[in-house]
Amino acid sequence: MTDPAVAAAPPVAPATEGSTDDSHDNWKVQRDQEKSFGDNAFRAQDYATAVHHYSAALSLDPTNHILLSNRSAAYLSSQQKSRAFQDAQECIKHAPENYFKGYSRLAAALQSLGRYGPAKEAWEKVLAADSNNAAAKQGLDAATKALGLQQEAKAVAAKGEEEEEESFNSVADDNEKDKGSGDDDMDDLDDFFNDVEEAAQEVTKAKEEEALEQPKATNKIKYTKKDLGSAEFQIERLLEPNYEWRNLNPFYVLSVTPDATNDDISRRYKALSLLLHPDKNRNHHDRAELAYDQVQKAKAMLLDDEHKAKNCRDLAKEGMRQGKRDWEQSKKTESLPTPTTKTTTLEECQTKAVMKIFAQIEYKRREVEKRQRSQEQRERAQEDEELDRERNAMKFEKSWKKEGRVDKRVGNWRDFSTKKKKHQL
Repeated sequence: MTDPAVAAAPPVAPATEGSTDDSHDNWKVQRDQEKSFGDNAFRAQDYATAVHHYSAALSLDPTNHILLSNRSAAYLSSQQKSRAFQDAQECIKHAPENYFKGYSRLAAALQSLGRYGPAKEAWEKVLAADSNNAAAKQGLDAATKALGLQQEAKAVAAKGEEEEEESFNSVADDNEKDKGSGDDDMDDLDDFFNDVEEAAQEVTKAKEEEALEQPKATNKIKYTKKDLGSAEFQIERLLEPNYEWRNLNPFYVLSVTPDATNDDISRRYKALSLLLHPDKNRNHHDRAELAYDQVQKAKAMLLDDEHKAKNCRDLAKEGMRQGKRDWEQSKKTESLPTPTTKTTTLEECQTKAVMKIFAQIEYKRREVEKRQRSQEQRERAQEDEELDRERNAMKFEKSWKKEGRVDKRVGNWRDFSTKKKKHQL
């Protein structure tokens, strides 16, 4: 995923057959210069600037494993854990077989996300190549201990399953009492479309992370809750920039697929509710409450109203079909001499298309409401204008009578008629 900061550095295509040596060297020089700037910023602990320069360098050389490794470290140092995880995966994908630093980056990112099992495996791969790697030894020890604590927690959770169900019922009651009213101000739709590509990739990352450590099939809420990660991770996911538009897709909010059963949706909703309830997240109560409300709205759309649920599924399926068409088109453009679009995965295209179709429906709904409000305002203005005319007419008539003008005009007319008759005689 390309960082938004890269917009400042327009992509320069690597030299191809027939290009001049100067253009090839210039491309390399610019890439290495951006890397150098990023390295200096990282040493100075200015991680945002480091990410900016590494991203600029990657726009010139997208598969450079060293740049991907460095940006992963910068992301992790700035607590952007999911992005660090994705860069580490890309690093391993493009790195030579003997480059094990990518596994160190992957292990560190997984460990920060609470995925201790896969992190332990990644550390072991590093130590298999370099048995004296002190950082890998320390990381493996920490992951092993954390994994043991997780297993102990599972045993405790198994005994407290009934208490957890009761806790959910209490949460549901609290939600009905504390449910807020009104919608927050929305960002412009254009901003959402500019950012939706990033959202699509974030959803893909989350699913890749889930695939690394799948629990055994079960109907218990505790395992569903375990898959969700920390409350902080879910709060950040649900309250990203332009979240009001992203969260129009209830399947995204609940992290379920459009073909999920009602039982799957119900379990995921219960687990998210328990994880995000404001009373359990007092350190960041306001944001937890806002994220919690997003989950309640998604649940209402998919479980409380069959008609709305059907519409949501139909929209999601149409988005999936459109995403597949977009992906097939991107594969065609990839084969052109000068690709016009960046090729993405089928899942990314489908995620993006589903989000867009929900946003477009909402945008159209608001436009209809806006036109209706305008029409109502015009009608009220016309009614007020007509009422003012009637009031002015009545006021004028009262004033006329009050001043005796009617009697004066009648008297004048009588005098005129009398004079006229005398004149005729």
